[in-house]
Formats: sequence, structure tokens, C-alpha cells
Amino acid sequence: MDNRKVIAIVGLGLLGGSLGLALRDRGFHRIGWSRRPVTCSDALAIGAVDEAPASLEDAIKAADITVLATPLAPTVDILREQALNWRRGCLVTDLGSLKHQIVTAAAAAFQGTGVNFVGSHPMAGTEKSGLEFAFPELYSNADVFLCPAPGCSREAVRVMADFWELLSCRIYEMDSERHDQLVARTSHVLHILASVLARSILRSDSAKEQRERFCGCATGFRDISRIAASSPAMWREIIELNQSAVLIAMKDFEQEYFYVKDLIERGDFDAYEQCFDEGRRLRNQWVAYKQKEASGRQH
Repeated sequence: MDNRKVIAIVGLGLLGGSLGLALRDRGFHRIGWSRRPVTCSDALAIGAVDEAPASLEDAIKAADITVLATPLAPTVDILREQALNWRRGCLVTDLGSLKHQIVTAAAAAFQGTGVNFVGSHPMAGTEKSGLEFAFPELYSNADVFLCPAPGCSREAVRVMADFWELLSCRIYEMDSERHDQLVARTSHVLHILASVLARSILRSDSAKEQRERFCGCATGFRDISRIAASSPAMWREIIELNQSAVLIAMKDFEQEYFYVKDLIERGDFDAYEQCFDEGRRLRNQWVAYKQKEASGRQH
């Protein structure tokens, strides 16, 4: 083995595979592990990893940094079952879209072991899943939330920040509970709405009416419903584990929705136009913010 820093990527789907591709020629020796040997072989074939040990234990024992790119429940299981296989002084992170449960499990698993855990949530992804959809630009210019476990060293947080900045990401450190409340509003509710819209617009008992609805949907429907194609099992797990925060975010959306519905029912289209304009302006501000951040990274 060479003298480069060793990174183990556990889970070689869209997120793990894309990370491996992004880290190629970045000064790391990339070890990859998946429970399916064929996935490991495929990852080697496309250059997403340099090495694919037969066992999870071998992968994490060799790693300076381990990235758990697995679903939420398996991530927690790995932390609990493999805690003593990581070397003292190494760094562990994950890519999960929920942080509090994982950070709590990591704090308990690594207590007294000298292993540092800094949860990561890169705001990047697509509606696809699987290694075949991995691509190296997935994380480019993404915002990444870092949620350190209690007792984690500040040096470990700095190393994790440097790691993501190497991939042109922007770093935001945040408490894990606050993180889960935030993403309930900015991500989780969006997936619920996309799914509900797809069902309410396209579902019909009449084949003729359904064909008409299919014909009547164009790019606007495509854009707003894209994430309805995401994994149902994954989103069942996320919503179930973040239930309370999701319900609060849904209630806030309901207030906005019924406010606009009331304006339309009352025929107050001046107020409706102002409301629509506010949404347009806020969306344009968000786009400008993202463009400015991306431009700053490029320079």
C-alpha cells in the first residue's frame, strides 16, 4: 500500500460511488466496501475505489477516515457493532440526511475509544440510487452540514471541513437536532409534496382521463415532481425517524397553502398576485445566493 491517506467508503451506491469518483487523484488511497461483492467489483471497474477488501472489518481497520454511505438503520448498526475495529485517532463520518440519531449512536459507540465522529450531510443527490448513477461532480459546490458528536476534538472537525472543501463544498457546523429540524423544512417536506402532487395529478380511475392528464403535464410538472421518483423505502425511513420535525414543517406549509386558497376563494387576486410575487422574489434571491456562492468557489 502507498503512503497516501487511506479513506474507507462503506456503501457504494450513488453517494458512496460518487464520492469515490470525486476523490480520484485527490491524494487518497480509496478502499470501498459493499455487502454485495458484485458492487465492489463494479466500483473497481469504474475507478471509484482502488481496493475492495472482502470484509467490512478489514476496510475500517485500515482507514484513517471512514465514510459511512449507507442507509440510516445500517449506519447505526455499523457504529454499534464495529466500534472497536476502528483505530484510536481515526475519523469517522456519514452521509445521512438525518443526523441526531446517528450522532447519538456514534457518541455512545466511540466513548473512550479515541475515535472521533463528525456527522456530514452534503446537500447533494438525485432521485436515482445505485452505483450505476454515480458521477464525480455530485458534490461540487454543495453545502455540507457538519454535526460533531459530543466529545469530538476541534481538530477532527477541522479535518472534516478540509475534506469537504477539497471537493469545493461550503461548510456549516450545526447541532444535530437543529439540523434535523432544518432539513424537515428544506428537504423532507418537499419529497412529501412531490409525491402527493404526482398522485393527485396523474392518478385516475378512467384510462381516458389519465391519458389526458399525462398529455396535459409538461416541463412544469416534470420539474416539480422529479423527486417523487426517489426511493419509497428510504423516504419512509427518513420521515418516520424525523416525524415530529416533519409534522411541524407540514403545519407551516398548510398555513401558507390555506392562506392562498382563501385568497382565491374570496377572489382577492390583488393579494394573490402579491403573494405569488413574494414567492418569485424569494426564489430569485435563493438562485442568486447559490450562484454567488458557486462563483466565489470558482475564484
